[in-house]
Amino acid sequence: MCYPDNLVGALILISTETKNYSMTHIPIAIVGAGMTGLAAARKLPPSSYQIFEKSRGPGGRLASKRIEQQRADIGAQFFTVRDPRFQALVELARSAGAIQSWKPRMGTFQSSIPIGSPDTQTRYVGAPYMNALGRFLSQSVRIESRTRIDTIRRDGSDFVLTTTTGAEYPAEQVLVTTPVDQMADLLAQFEIAPIVTQFTMEPTWTTVVSSDQQLTTSMHEPIDACFGGDHGVFDFISVERSKPGRDSDLIVVQASPEWSKVHLEHDPSWIAQTIATELTNTFDIATEPVLSHRWRYARPTDPKMTSQKGIYQVDAGLWIAGDYLAGGRVEGAYLAGFEAAERLS
Repeated sequence: MCYPDNLVGALILISTETKNYSMTHIPIAIVGAGMTGLAAARKLPPSSYQIFEKSRGPGGRLASKRIEQQRADIGAQFFTVRDPRFQALVELARSAGAIQSWKPRMGTFQSSIPIGSPDTQTRYVGAPYMNALGRFLSQSVRIESRTRIDTIRRDGSDFVLTTTTGAEYPAEQVLVTTPVDQMADLLAQFEIAPIVTQFTMEPTWTTVVSSDQQLTTSMHEPIDACFGGDHGVFDFISVERSKPGRDSDLIVVQASPEWSKVHLEHDPSWIAQTIATELTNTFDIATEPVLSHRWRYARPTDPKMTSQKGIYQVDAGLWIAGDYLAGGRVEGAYLAGFEAAERLS
């Protein structure tokens, strides 16, 4: 992964005021190095943009977590392909070894009972883990990591991005790719109420448990993954060892948005133990809780509610884009960035 050296700042004089700008003028500032931000950057000329990312690495919810000698996906569990533009990326990433196809034995819940639910859907996962796709997309992309943008304001025909440490970055155009609630905080000085009220997001508690036993349906059929169906707690369950190239005793459980909202502020250790117990009672297997991670902005409340092509122009030169505007899928996040780059270039 190629990251630029820290750029040396310069004092820029505008009229008679001296402004504490931290770097030279940026043609396009991109906030967020998730799928959308990375997709936009890859389509733009290398010298035309700078990504600002609050975390250590890229990928956003394409996340995995190291657990002693193992690792588990704690964000998106898989993705699918519909659009030929995303298919082209998938083929490229697959040829580079960054993703592989995943063919789990699928299940779902009916009357809260696990049943078989086989399908022919082609699913993909990162190789060796989901964060590999983010690393692949970030190759040769300019990212200022561990830099949290706090506010964005207009300054004449341009914009100024201010970090939580007080550093300021001037930019001609801005693309914000953070989740909608974080976007609302960043763009408090702009008219974004229509987006904030319509495109809300829901939380998910993701829990990792360990178990060396096989998940099975009520008819004792083995399954590797299971949609939540009408279950009151589970939204999706994934057995790590069923994914290509993984030797693990870990199971990842994503709780339903409804259950997650009720327990949003609970202690992660309580969440992990509660989910592990529910898994034990449901599948009659021995489990040990490992960890829980709270995603406050995991998925759109209404995936059918979309903006045109996953993007929205807030002001002249100021755009927002992301999966919350595109139905919540990984593919939607990528295509939103793709479309945003065309407006910004």
